[in-house]
Amino acid sequence: MKTILFIATSVLLISSNVSASTFNSSQFLGIDRDASNEIDEKEAVSFRKRYFSGLDLDGNGTVEFEEYVKANKLRSSVSAADAPVPVTDEYKEADKNADTILTLDEFLAIGSKRFQLLDKDKNGSISREEFVSPGL
Repeated sequence: MKTILFIATSVLLISSNVSASTFNSSQFLGIDRDASNEIDEKEAVSFRKRYFSGLDLDGNGTVEFEEYVKANKLRSSVSAADAPVPVTDEYKEADKNADTILTLDEFLAIGSKRFQLLDKDKNGSISREEFVSPGL
């Protein structure tokens, strides 16, 4: 009985670790604009700018947390339209001055940090093998 419990626990731990670092093919292909099977820093910056534009719903050049919530559909469809949503870790990480308003500079800075973390071999590009979630 202890052996079965140990095996079941091991499988759960392994499967949860696999899902935490998986390859997202469609995201990789969307960033790798020159189809070189590697993402260079220029492609990463271009992706972050496109992503920022998609989050900036009112087009004023900043992303307030409410825009981020709406763009990422973080509020339940059964919640009130103004129901509070806790500030996500991803947003906090990017919002260096903690004013709940992201600037493009803040957004690009966190993208650069993530790029450096993903570029394990430090060759200036991210291969398919290096590209794991949460990505850029």
